Amino acid sequence: SGVISSNTTWSAASSPYIVTGDVLVSEGTTLTIEPGVTVKFNGDYYFYIDGTLLARGDIENLITFTSNQSSPQKGDWKYIKFRDSATDASFSNGSYSSGSIMEYCIVEYGDNNRDDSTNEYYTGMVWCYKSAPLIKDVIIRESYGNGLAFTDASGADSLVVLNCTITNNNSIGLTFYGSGKISVRNCTITNDGLNMHYGSYGSIENCI
Repeated sequence: SGVISSNTTWSAASSPYIVTGDVLVSEGTTLTIEPGVTVKFNGDYYFYIDGTLLARGDIENLITFTSNQSSPQKGDWKYIKFRDSATDASFSNGSYSSGSIMEYCIVEYGDNNRDDSTNEYYTGMVWCYKSAPLIKDVIIRESYGNGLAFTDASGADSLVVLNCTITNNNSIGLTFYGSGKISVRNCTITNDGLNMHYGSYGSIENCI
């Protein structure tokens, strides 16, 4: 719990990591999460990113963000929120080169009620607020509300959502609200909806 204010690595050897309070990755700081790590939220807590999150699993060693309850339920914890100062993903010749990324991850059993600090309602279990990390090969499921949300990112680069599966969330699988550009490719959305509110533009390609 608390503020991560220096570059930190959560290693597979020390997994699982139990979250016992709100977590903040501060501006200018990088949190690296190794493949195979499980992060378990032990209550109604937030995970805020003001710096850089490098959560890069691989196809055989996923990174999992989940509930710490013995019988997990939707809404057991809050959400992962990339805030305005979070480092956007950068690309070189169309390939990821740096910045915040979630790759080969599972995110499940969270919530997306409004953020009391900003009075924002258009939230998601993975929430990109004025920010644009790369979301790639991520499974987002079993949220009490929305799965993935992208809001008010006019100052950010295009949000890229690639090869993701979004399923069984109580409300909307993907919601995009306010100004910003999106690129959603090769994704599958099941038992969920898709919302694009005013100001959002971009492309949705090769999706089910």
